[in-house]
Formats: sequence, structure tokens, C-alpha cells
Amino acid sequence: MNQSRKPYTLVGAEQLSASVYKTGDELIGFRYRFNITRLNNRNGRVDQWFAPADLFAMVKLTRVLAAELADDGCMDQELRSRLVLLAATLDEAIAEVSPARKRHGAIEQ
Repeated sequence: MNQSRKPYTLVGAEQLSASVYKTGDELIGFRYRFNITRLNNRNGRVDQWFAPADLFAMVKLTRVLAAELADDGCMDQELRSRLVLLAATLDEAIAEVSPARKRHGAIEQ
């Protein structure tokens, strides 16, 4: 089994980032795992303490993770389809709660 200590990919949204790890092979199948960390902009430290305002970044990060994992050719087709749908649904949700929403070419404040 391929047990790489290096991340398969790194993704991020705002101050959050995720390292995605992919293990396994074609014979036994692949397994994906990821972690989430937060960069403190004031002191440059990385931690796993989150605040309520981080929830918006978590949704954005979840959207990026879903799209990135769905793009992998080794992913099960049913799960890939569900992740594509999740990413599209989260796109709509993110647009809905964004501070400045676009309506008919104008920005709504």
C-alpha cells in the first residue's frame, strides 16, 4: 500500500487550508483523508481553533475540497457525482450569503 507522508494536494479558502492525503492503489482501492488548519493573520501561527466567523470559510473550503476530490480519476463514480453536486450546491449557498450579491448585473448591498 502506498503510504505517502506527503499530501496529495493542498487547498485553501480565506484563512483556512486543508492537506489532502491519498493512500492505496488500483488493486485495493484508494482512501482519502484531509485535515483543516487555520492561519492566524496576526501572529502567523497555524492552529485548529476556529471562531464563528470561520464557518463561512469552512463552507468555502468544503466547496473547494468537494470539487478537488471529484476531479480525481480514482474516485468512485457515485461518490464523485455526489461531490460534484455538493460543490454546485455550495456555490449557490455561498452566493446567497455573500455580503455583496449580484442581481441582474448590479451589486446588491
